[in-house]
Amino acid sequence: MIVLGLETSTAVCSVGLFRPGAAEVEQSIQESHIHSEKLLTLVQQVMETAGIALGELDAIAVSIGPGSFTGLRIGLSAAKGLAFALDKPLVAVPTFDAVAESGRQWHVGVGSLVVLVDAKKDEWYSREYRVAGEETFAAGELAVRDLRSVVAALKNESSTLVLTDKVSVVRKIVHEAVQVEDIHPFCRGNVVAALGATKAAAGGFASTAALEPMYLKDFLVRTLPGSA
Repeated sequence: MIVLGLETSTAVCSVGLFRPGAAEVEQSIQESHIHSEKLLTLVQQVMETAGIALGELDAIAVSIGPGSFTGLRIGLSAAKGLAFALDKPLVAVPTFDAVAESGRQWHVGVGSLVVLVDAKKDEWYSREYRVAGEETFAAGELAVRDLRSVVAALKNESSTLVLTDKVSVVRKIVHEAVQVEDIHPFCRGNVVAALGATKAAAGGFASTAALEPMYLKDFLVRTLPGSA
């Protein structure tokens, strides 16, 4: 099964390809506010590097959140457009599942892993994972929490890894033994594609028309002074 993966939940815009028995292909750019401009260009580059046509894809996988409202909307819109145009099924991959799997792949010896993203207003998106061999398992609910409650639940061991977009903030309040790293290198389109392939093989397709991003928080609508 050949699956294209799109990751746009953070400042990273990443596209990757999963093909059984072949090397994974990935193209990424880390820069805010460039997703709408660069995403389809990266798709083209990945397909050209792999030497296959879009019509050969079996499915489109997209990172579904939580994360940047704008980034998620851009990624999902592109994924839906490709799915409709190519008549291919769509697979929704929870962003934190893909980040955790990427962390496991790069950190041998990690036993527990927490993905932690600033949700603003003193709230954080978080989820804990356990690593067993070459598999990553969710060990808690994906939720919006305050930072200190997340830190209080951490195992204060060197086998604990926290992936976050606010390294300096988190580093100050966690135990010195805990590993804390920037989340962005772990936002990878090829991992989204690989998880999407596993999900697709089990028939875990999403409704292309009805699928929405996993925001977890409501939009905040601000009214300008003097506006009606």
